[in-house]
Amino acid sequence: MGRFGLSVLLISLLLAALVAPWASLSWWKVLRRCVSIAAALSLWLCIRKFEGRSFRAYGLGAWRGPGGGKRQLLFGLMLGLGTLGLMLGVGLAGGAVRFEVTPDRVRLWWTVLGFVPVAALVSVLEELVFRGVLLQRLMACSTPLAVGLSSACYALVHLKAPELTAETARELGGLFLLGVVLAASYLRTRQLYLAIGLHAGLAYGARINKLVIAFADPSDGWLTGTTRIVDGMVGWAALAGIGGCVLWWTRRRGVTDPGRALSSARR
Repeated sequence: MGRFGLSVLLISLLLAALVAPWASLSWWKVLRRCVSIAAALSLWLCIRKFEGRSFRAYGLGAWRGPGGGKRQLLFGLMLGLGTLGLMLGVGLAGGAVRFEVTPDRVRLWWTVLGFVPVAALVSVLEELVFRGVLLQRLMACSTPLAVGLSSACYALVHLKAPELTAETARELGGLFLLGVVLAASYLRTRQLYLAIGLHAGLAYGARINKLVIAFADPSDGWLTGTTRIVDGMVGWAALAGIGGCVLWWTRRRGVTDPGRALSSARR
């Protein structure tokens, strides 16, 4: 665990120092992007080179079968996209949001089509890092502690701006809650597929969201949130609803099987 964290820190700082002088972005935004790259490199180094294990041991096990990864992934995708669609419908009906499609059609279609593989790749890498390595390693100490710390790290890495304001505080809270929901998805299935599907659906929807809708009254951000989705009470309620759906679906489908996951993790 310490080796992984140190590797991420050192590679992130090195990449940020190399890129920052040539980038038009702020240091924080450059560092955020470098952390993602560093985490992916560190993940490969720690799991494949230092430990000599496979990614299956961290939650990418059985793909087919009644409780397999394929069904979990599809349910996660439908749940994430369906929740965003419901939020959009409620917002339109209540007048909180309106359609305002960007005039840059090239950017719109490039995002609609091109962000699909990006969302898939990012969700797999981030779930392996936060719910694969970080959460599972910390569970050796305490499961509540593991959920809290992994969700806090996830929130900090995804924070849009480093300044502590009312807006960033709401965003942090929403990101933390999202991390808890994704952690619950792993804990209920002992696999990462459900969390990956949910993560990919929400990430894709949030990116498209920025290009097609506008909020009627930005001062109501505490209630409706912004295009970040998770920084308002409506978004928090939606995340709580997603968490409830995860608990209901895993119980109904009988996909929870800690014993099988623990035995596969030892292999």
